[in-house]
Amino acid sequence: MSVNFNISTLKSQAEQISEQIIGYRRLFHQIPELKMETILTEQNIVKILKDLGVTEVKQGVGGHGVIAIIRGTQGGKTIGVRADCDGLPIKEETDLPFKSTNGNMHACGHDVHTATALGAIQLIMQNKEHLKYDVKFIFQPYEEGGGGAKLMIEDGAMQNPAVDEIIAMHVHVKPNENYAVGDVLVSSEPTSAGIYSYEATFEGKQAHVCESFTAINSVHAACTAVAEIAKISKSNKDIVNAITLAHGGVRNNIIPKSCTIAGSIRAFDAKLHNGAIAKFNQIVNESASKFGCTVSVKKTTDLVPMNINKTVYEKFKNIVNNMFPARGAVELVDRDLIGEDFATFSNLAPATHFFLHAKPQGEYYPLHNAKFDVDESVLHKASAVLAAFALYN
Repeated sequence: MSVNFNISTLKSQAEQISEQIIGYRRLFHQIPELKMETILTEQNIVKILKDLGVTEVKQGVGGHGVIAIIRGTQGGKTIGVRADCDGLPIKEETDLPFKSTNGNMHACGHDVHTATALGAIQLIMQNKEHLKYDVKFIFQPYEEGGGGAKLMIEDGAMQNPAVDEIIAMHVHVKPNENYAVGDVLVSSEPTSAGIYSYEATFEGKQAHVCESFTAINSVHAACTAVAEIAKISKSNKDIVNAITLAHGGVRNNIIPKSCTIAGSIRAFDAKLHNGAIAKFNQIVNESASKFGCTVSVKKTTDLVPMNINKTVYEKFKNIVNNMFPARGAVELVDRDLIGEDFATFSNLAPATHFFLHAKPQGEYYPLHNAKFDVDESVLHKASAVLAAFALYN
């Protein structure tokens, strides 16, 4: 049986279970849970897995993460598929009949990611006799804010069996003339940036302004640092280091003991990202020393850039081209300096990452918007390519 025939059959099977995938999405859309507190989400994932006939299921991984393993006929290699499943603390403002019931919202499409992964499992189980290698599905909480991947990895998510290749998807709704609804968007370059968010607190000595000569001015130190940090992004457009908060003091006639600045460093390139972090630490320490202050830096986010493996990327791109020859894999042309916790997995095993363009008709509402929604009619396409990546690897 030819690969093209198998892929054509899988595509047809995915179309046939489209309504079930939509049903999964609507179920999870109504119960968005935050960070690692994805208790109902975990319970529903496990129930669906058991209904689909998956027997090797592990709950409570790194908190409320779920792992499902489907064994291949040959083994010797394990394909990882990761789907995030947490929501956001946003009150939903859509008019959907299946809108959130608990005050939170799936405003970043993690309900879609969970549903399409479950759809892929359903397709794999339908074609299990053709599955050569083992497949490990990783349902990850706490992508928002980052940290869920690390917790699951520390609890063994990438081991027993060890993951040899891994893939993940993200729904995409940003309008672009190059994209059609249902397009699978790919890139050989990192699809998410490294993010280092920080709070730097400068400590000096408080004094009344009339005795400023006795003060150690923490505000002066902080402002000097801000001015130097601003030069980083100005001199290199591939790096963002934006100060987003500065706070010190309560009155205009008192020099405060402390002053805090906060911001975020972002870059797609790991070398540039690490260099910008080192430069930031140099700046805040030199600024503090210049005015006789001390400084402490607290990391609030520390996420590595996505690592796209060229071989895995080409393999996946070929699958998409075979499954959807009319459009094929469409090049992602609008990379944004967003963060994606899948990057942590991508630095542990050869990986690729793709987007499914699913903008609904009407006004554009971006990710993390209270009116965010997707075109559900194309969700089965993500399930199809995820299943094909496992079946025809």
